[in-house]
Amino acid sequence: MGSGKRDRKHHGRKAPAGSLRPGSGRLQHFFPSCIMLVSLVIPVLNESDNVRLLWRRLADVVGTIHDCSFEAVFVDDGSVDDTVAIIRSLPPTSNLVWTVVQLSRNFGHQPAITAGMAHATGDAVIFLDADLQDPPELIPVFLEKFREGNDVVYGIRQNRKEPLWLRTCFKAFYRLFNSIAERPIPLDAGDFGLMSRRVAKLISSMPERDRLIRGMRSWVGFRQTGVPYDRPGRYAGTTRYSLQRRIEGALDGLFGYSKVPIRIGLALGVVSCLISFGFLFYFAIMTLIYRGTPERGWTSLVVLVTLLGGVNLIATSIVGEYVCRIYFQGKDRPLYVVAETIRSGDPPETTEAGTGDGR
Repeated sequence: MGSGKRDRKHHGRKAPAGSLRPGSGRLQHFFPSCIMLVSLVIPVLNESDNVRLLWRRLADVVGTIHDCSFEAVFVDDGSVDDTVAIIRSLPPTSNLVWTVVQLSRNFGHQPAITAGMAHATGDAVIFLDADLQDPPELIPVFLEKFREGNDVVYGIRQNRKEPLWLRTCFKAFYRLFNSIAERPIPLDAGDFGLMSRRVAKLISSMPERDRLIRGMRSWVGFRQTGVPYDRPGRYAGTTRYSLQRRIEGALDGLFGYSKVPIRIGLALGVVSCLISFGFLFYFAIMTLIYRGTPERGWTSLVVLVTLLGGVNLIATSIVGEYVCRIYFQGKDRPLYVVAETIRSGDPPETTEAGTGDGR
């Protein structure tokens, strides 16, 4: 967005975990301080066909919750359609306002959620996608569980409407992850859910780049509970979460939360050595005891060479995955860059810019 006055970037190594961003106090203009504020973090990427209906459903749901006020923090992750323009035209209600955190480009779903978490100012933070696969009607249920003393409330997906092959991949990932991870995550639980302010502060302050929010959410602990729900299909449009992004996210989870992959390389090396010693023992028996000569030919040679070469490549690739993550973590670049922040109560020319590390 072009010509407005921009506040200077936040300087310093890191902002205090979960600290309020400049301008967050303006919400007091809308809501009395005695009402609990709930932040709704919604990453969007080319969701122009969905945001209007999402806003109407949000307004209908929060309109029935009279002891809370709500801010919807839309994080635009590099949309190229008119998603931001549509959000800016959405009418605030008596207990629901919006904020748009516009990133400078597409940084990915997990950094976008982190950006929303950093800009959220509520006592509770609820995460949901804009495609209406995460039903807003579960917000009162999440808040009820929160009032019961749970710091984390997560949705458990049931009866998913994705293709069979994708559902199978999701089930396989969760079960594989839990079989090797140091800290398991609830089966079939995505990012849709609620966090208390202190959990959101902790997670947003974590410096790791390869983020899996549901894994970090499980790692921090505190009292947690799940809410089963039927996950519908997208209301409109097609998902921008490509198969490549899904694979990268799965690898980030597997390599970021477990030592097992590196130990698989060790196990493969041990197995290949045992097989090699087995061949050596076989040839020794044939030569020394039975006074015979090993079969002439290439079979044993090809087997050994291909086995050792394959094991070598697998082990090297596993080590490379860890080294690659160390390399990018060592660069210490911010997780995201904020081009501007727009609030429903701000004058049109007032915007803010910053980075994902409070710099």
